[in-house]
Amino acid sequence: MRVGHGVDHLEIVAGEVMGGYVDRLQGVSDVLDPLEIHAVTFADGKHRFALIVADLVCVNSDVVERIRATTSAVGVDSCWVAATHTHAGPESGCSPGGAPTPPELAERLVSAAMRATTAALADERNATLHTSRTKISDLASRRHLPEWQAIDIPVDVLVVSSEGQAVGAIVVSPVHPTVLPSDNHSASADLSGGIRRALTTPAHWVVAATGPAGDISTRHTRQGRDQREVDRLGALVADRLHDTMHPADAPENMALVPPVPASVRLTAKQPQEAVVPGDGGVTHGRSLSVLEQGRRIARDLMDRDHSDPYEIEVHAVGLGAVTLVAVPGELFLELGEKIRDGAAAPGIDVVVLGYANGYLGYLPSRDTPTSYETLVSPVAKGSGELVVAAAIDAAAEVMNRRIKDDRI
Repeated sequence: MRVGHGVDHLEIVAGEVMGGYVDRLQGVSDVLDPLEIHAVTFADGKHRFALIVADLVCVNSDVVERIRATTSAVGVDSCWVAATHTHAGPESGCSPGGAPTPPELAERLVSAAMRATTAALADERNATLHTSRTKISDLASRRHLPEWQAIDIPVDVLVVSSEGQAVGAIVVSPVHPTVLPSDNHSASADLSGGIRRALTTPAHWVVAATGPAGDISTRHTRQGRDQREVDRLGALVADRLHDTMHPADAPENMALVPPVPASVRLTAKQPQEAVVPGDGGVTHGRSLSVLEQGRRIARDLMDRDHSDPYEIEVHAVGLGAVTLVAVPGELFLELGEKIRDGAAAPGIDVVVLGYANGYLGYLPSRDTPTSYETLVSPVAKGSGELVVAAAIDAAAEVMNRRIKDDRI
């Protein structure tokens, strides 16, 4: 397999509306650190797949289709587009159920993605790919709980090696990259940028992507809300991942199984799910404010009277001995782990991306307690399990094609 990497910057427009926090009062004022668009291409002589990761709060299906069309013109057969989910970038249509991408932002995103992809194609070289998983304590925890509870966060790394050297890595962290507060008006990649800066060296590139982070954030573990804290957490991740950033034995002739889609229909939220009695057990000021935001968003959703099911696609792709799964929304960590377990196969590693190829919103499980996440979700509880089942089906089909084509 040949693998290449390219990166470009997303132009920032002063005054542009920022995404992520609904209680922001003004737009972008300046740039704390550049917003980046990364492209990684994988080619085995039969198919070329590109993964594009953008420092945005979300990517909607309209701009994903445009990027796929433009990259196909330069030899990319299939393409995924994912967002890091930074809350310190321009608003990109990140509302429950998805929304059109602002036209001017879409133009800049498509252009930057094309430049990054072109650079990745020029960088392609014979390479191998392997994964590792590191559980990191003190990074993040379940954010809907009123108090901190210790949890080891599983961070996956896809290491790209060439000629016996690690030349790049895709780090998939299942954590909301939201260290900077709602009153920040400077563009920033936030935690994703901190991880990239801490791990990138002159010898290898790093792409920071976000996994099933729907219920995970730094709310209870961060020690500040500024760039210093971003860099502290980035350094924490880098320190724990240091020993994984080395080449490992892997097949030299790794094959690529093109992306497999699986469709799923999700029931729209029911009126009774748009209500939370009293304070829901929340006692902290900011948490109460967030809960009230959730109530307002839920009321707006009900006013839309959207009763038709939502239809989305999840995807899986085979990259050598790695199955990469993409979910177009905010899946909870527990459900991401169920995809890994359900898609497991001998000799195959499974890595789950969130915020990819569209944006539906939070995908709550049957047992998710009423919270901001369930209130603002456009779909009924139990939708998360349906997405898990579809993802496992897609991964199983990738495995079937590996066996059929003797690609394992």
